[in-house]
Amino acid sequence: MTDSSFFDVSTGQSQVKSDIVAKYFDAWSRVMIATQNKLGGSENRIAYIDLFAGRGRYSDGTISTPLMVVRKAIQDVVLRRRLVTIFNDKNEDNSDSLKQAINHLPRVETLTYPPQIETQEVGEEIVRMFEQMSLIPTLFFVDPWGYKGLSLRLVNSVLKDWGCDCIFFLQLQPNQYGPE
Repeated sequence: MTDSSFFDVSTGQSQVKSDIVAKYFDAWSRVMIATQNKLGGSENRIAYIDLFAGRGRYSDGTISTPLMVVRKAIQDVVLRRRLVTIFNDKNEDNSDSLKQAINHLPRVETLTYPPQIETQEVGEEIVRMFEQMSLIPTLFFVDPWGYKGLSLRLVNSVLKDWGCDCIFFLQLQPNQYGPE
């Protein structure tokens, strides 16, 4: 599958990945919010960041992980007030498509923090930015299919603060590391 055809039809594998991330996000966000409520303090935000976000919707109409997360936030009154979302894709067409898909979600305007959509290549600049930041509890989703940029330093830079977690998927190309 080439990069240009990746978003034509959602594969079973893509649906399973999105379901795993959406369910993990739901559980993780509940734990983070409950812990923040218990501890008190002034910080009541949590974040979800997807560094390789894609278009938001496949050509067959299936929604991808970013839309699943934003829809969950819209439906949950507490999450709606607390969730900060940042989506990135180095492909400007993908970022534009994602922005349109998010803007067409019913009641998206009820989110306290409108989703931020970036168009950057994941690399040293992003790693340095995360290394220098003190992060609110953040779930990072990194699925770099077809892109470079995933490094141990990147993972470390996003896991250094309390409540931060990272999900990443690696996909090996057939015969990349020996026989199938």
